[in-house]
Amino acid sequence: MKFLLILLTVARLFSNNTNIFINSSTMNETYLKITQGQICPYCNCATKLVTGDEIYPHRIHEEPRPKFLDKKYYLCTQNDDHYVGTYADNITSLGRLADKTLRQLKHEGHNVFDPLWKTQSHFESQKAAYDWLSAKMQLPLEFTHFGMFTDEQCMEAIRYCREISL
Repeated sequence: MKFLLILLTVARLFSNNTNIFINSSTMNETYLKITQGQICPYCNCATKLVTGDEIYPHRIHEEPRPKFLDKKYYLCTQNDDHYVGTYADNITSLGRLADKTLRQLKHEGHNVFDPLWKTQSHFESQKAAYDWLSAKMQLPLEFTHFGMFTDEQCMEAIRYCREISL
């Protein structure tokens, strides 16, 4: 039953903001590669691991050098507007590749979600906040992260966070 729920959730994740049409037998593998930054969800192509110099070439001559230039990013091999950063290990993707619109939505999402738990105004911990969001969005907890969300899911999460903040 849990596998079916995850499969349906992955189907929902794919139905929003992606050009990939796949069958259920490849869905989990493809979704994992997308969330690991290995496949661009827009172009359905490979990605490459690059430094911030390639993402932000217009910032490489700034003094002092911005720290984000030394971080690693997964970049789409077909469209340089599709990228995602990595965690401190410079290998693990922060989620799916995003275009400018999705990056703005993720940023806005964190701006309305994070205060709900950081100030403990609504939740006593980050885990409690994500548990709530997971239930509201009817997603398994492991898929409830702004880094994994599509445009539509970000907007849905933002709406829920704003509603609870009123």
